[in-house]
Amino acid sequence: MARRRKNTKRLWVVIIVASLFALSLLGYIFKRPIIYYAKIAYHKVYSINKPPKASSTNKKTNLVDDIFIPKAKIYGIDISRHQGVVNWELLSKFKFKYHKISFAYIKATESNDWKDKQFDRNWKQAKKYGITRGAYHFFDPHEDVNKQMQHFFKEVKLKIGDLPPMLDVEQESRITTKEYRKRVKNCLELMEKHYKIKPILYINQNFYNSYFSTSDFTTYPLWISRLKKKPPKQENWILWQFSHTAIIPGISEYVDLNAFKGSEADFKILLKK
Repeated sequence: MARRRKNTKRLWVVIIVASLFALSLLGYIFKRPIIYYAKIAYHKVYSINKPPKASSTNKKTNLVDDIFIPKAKIYGIDISRHQGVVNWELLSKFKFKYHKISFAYIKATESNDWKDKQFDRNWKQAKKYGITRGAYHFFDPHEDVNKQMQHFFKEVKLKIGDLPPMLDVEQESRITTKEYRKRVKNCLELMEKHYKIKPILYINQNFYNSYFSTSDFTTYPLWISRLKKKPPKQENWILWQFSHTAIIPGISEYVDLNAFKGSEADFKILLKK
């Protein structure tokens, strides 16, 4: 009887260990679709608490006391239609802690057929009021890479003094990690070939660590989104998005705030010649 109980316990241990191993193996093989559907389920079940809208009067800022601002020489924003109609004249005159908004990355396109309705205005106004401008494309992993890039090229004409094009990569997908990397790399290569300048890869730090921390992407300057007080850990980062909730005169909604890694001379090296 004692031996039978001992054998039964051993059998259960083997079953449990084998089951855990099988689950771990399946989790590793299907981690991307698991993450994809888990995020969908999360957003359906739990409401995301969004911060209240910034004051529409555009007269206040929270960059003095409410937001941690890392030490840097140059700061900038990234905007899209979500920031509404920007008052570029007011924005260009704004200063915080002896600094100004030196650059703005402006959303131009998404997928292979969508254009930001504020892009044309923002693109012209940034130039008019002396804010160094850059344009970005929101990458869709499910659409044809060439069509996406041709759409971006059609809408964005870079001139001398503009920032390099940027590829915004943040959308989860059910495709394999290998295929995802391939499509992103193709986009970056097409951007570089078309504009004759090295594009910037924008990505969340955790997303980068999980899927893009390979030798294929170490040659591209990184723009890392990291909402912490310590800078990104990647050696090739040049821009750090450290806040999503900045209130800046001239903009009636919260806006992302970014710090450039380097001096003013380093910043000028980036620009299209």
